[in-house]
Amino acid sequence: MKILIGASSSKIFHLNEFAKELINLGIETKVVLDIDYSDGFPSRRIKHWIKPKNTFKKLIKEFQPNIILVDRQRHFGLDAIKEKIPLIIHLRGDYWKEMKIARETIYKSFPKNIALNAWEKIGEQCFKNAEIIVPICNHLNKITKQKIPNKKTFVMHQGIDPSNWY
Repeated sequence: MKILIGASSSKIFHLNEFAKELINLGIETKVVLDIDYSDGFPSRRIKHWIKPKNTFKKLIKEFQPNIILVDRQRHFGLDAIKEKIPLIIHLRGDYWKEMKIARETIYKSFPKNIALNAWEKIGEQCFKNAEIIVPICNHLNKITKQKIPNKKTFVMHQGIDPSNWY
């Protein structure tokens, strides 16, 4: 079993810790920064809008994962779906409330609204095609079940190891 983890820059630390535990269990695991291999519109980096997809395909060819886990709903998840590799989404927050609040506050302007619409479309495709969604708490699991009633979920409680912080 090989698991490829596509992480955002703000969550890669936690996913590296998770990967260490998987490796201890004998599961071959690789953690990568998702945007290094898959990005596009509406990335904040305009040069990433035309980034070639061959970096993701090369990663898949070299590592040959059985499963891809992502911590956000972006291009890395979409590419996993296109490659027909089972996708697991690690859900750390109320995605749907975050989108609603973003639309009502910082993404009100026309250009930002275009980006938000694109992110929502990507998110919908990722959620629809994911094999399973893994929320970090029971409350988030209930929200997920309300939003996507027939989707498999599994709660993986998010703990914090204090020794990592001091």
